Amino acid sequence: MLAATTQFASALTFLTEENPPLNFTKNGQIAGTATAVVEDLLRRSGLSADFRVMPWNDAYARAQADPGACVYATARLPERYRLFQWVGPIARGVYSAFALTGFKDKVGSAGDLFKYRVGVAQDARGQYLRRRGFINLVEVERDADIPAMLTLNRTQPGGIDIWVTQAEMARSIVGESGGAIKEVFPSILTQEYWLACNLKMPPEQVRALSNALSEIEKIGAPK
Repeated sequence: MLAATTQFASALTFLTEENPPLNFTKNGQIAGTATAVVEDLLRRSGLSADFRVMPWNDAYARAQADPGACVYATARLPERYRLFQWVGPIARGVYSAFALTGFKDKVGSAGDLFKYRVGVAQDARGQYLRRRGFINLVEVERDADIPAMLTLNRTQPGGIDIWVTQAEMARSIVGESGGAIKEVFPSILTQEYWLACNLKMPPEQVRALSNALSEIEKIGAPK
């Protein structure tokens, strides 16, 4: 009992990125629907964690290297199964296709988007779209850099025609830049997200987080 208490006393590190509405900074604090869940996991499990926001690739790499680290909100893809200990799902993201307001084409199905240059963040979304048949993908490290690439000129070098992201992310980024976009195809991708913890993290800690999630699921996720 003493050993377990001592082990749980050390703070973990929870890593994440700017990806509203799941996880993002607001007034200097980390917020979002996924953040609310992992904060509740900590409260119920008796664990503590330092939260850090960084580019996704950095967060993902550090979570694999640091025995005390977890990264969220992480899609549990088949190729990632053996890379982490998983707690979840903690959230769900719904992604749609957006274009500039002057975009005139009618998009009746996801397949209609195959012919366009599609911009997407360099994470599980790109892998998912490739498996769905998208071949004209332009993967960018940060979602925030994609709107500036949108164009109505299909031949413009370095441009994209379609942006795949969450509606909340699109509104947040475009609102800051003053751009004008519209949704051209809804719900192209629905993705479950997990808390992905280092393989060397003590199993007692991961189990405590999983048990806390079971409690949350019984009463409903925090608002």
